[in-house]
Amino acid sequence: MNGLLKKLIGVLLLGTRRDVWDEQPLHSSIARQKSILKRIWRNDGYQDFGIERLIRLLLVVSQFVFPGLYIKEYFGRFGHQWRMLSVEFYVLGKLLLPLLLFKLDLTGANWVPFLMGYMMVETIMYLASLIYLTDVLNRPSNIRRSMTLMLINYVELGLEYAILYSCFNAHIPDFFAKPLSRDLDAIYFSFVTSATVGYGDNYPVHETGRLLVISQLFLFLVFVGLFVNFFTTKIHEVPYSDDK
Repeated sequence: MNGLLKKLIGVLLLGTRRDVWDEQPLHSSIARQKSILKRIWRNDGYQDFGIERLIRLLLVVSQFVFPGLYIKEYFGRFGHQWRMLSVEFYVLGKLLLPLLLFKLDLTGANWVPFLMGYMMVETIMYLASLIYLTDVLNRPSNIRRSMTLMLINYVELGLEYAILYSCFNAHIPDFFAKPLSRDLDAIYFSFVTSATVGYGDNYPVHETGRLLVISQLFLFLVFVGLFVNFFTTKIHEVPYSDDK
């Protein structure tokens, strides 16, 4: 029974065809990241300069301080599909963590803003790399998969902002015109802000809150206007794993 269940889960997550993936060479994720850094530093294949060059270097170096790279490195030893699955589960974990903090009533903890900020920076850096590092990154195995992960990133960022609103609401008097009384209020305010709707039923009074709203509006406008457009122009590309 356990063997059958394990086989069912394997087919459910990995599919039935492995030959396409087995043909792809498997490299160390950390070694590849170092190779990308060297290519950019030496201007191999692309002559960047000025602000663009600094951004590209920052994006590559930043990956060494986030867990995603090391998760890919560890699970990559089991094959391409497990490496990709580990990334998907990590992204889903980042999505569920804010909900867990709400569930456990931990949004008022002093360490929460730092954790949320760390997670948000990792996501933002990754999304920015899809624009600035297209010349050195591997072509996505499936554009639809990448768009799905990007949608999860969108919801994740909205929930992380909701955690920040909830945390500051608990610690700063008169942070909102009407104090948030429920977790859903923070989630509602965050996603209304990200959608630039602005119903006006509540708004931040404190300067920190207004700066937080400005940062969220800027981030999500860039997200929708730049990253979504980037992927939608590639939606009809054929993934390399399709039959020829």
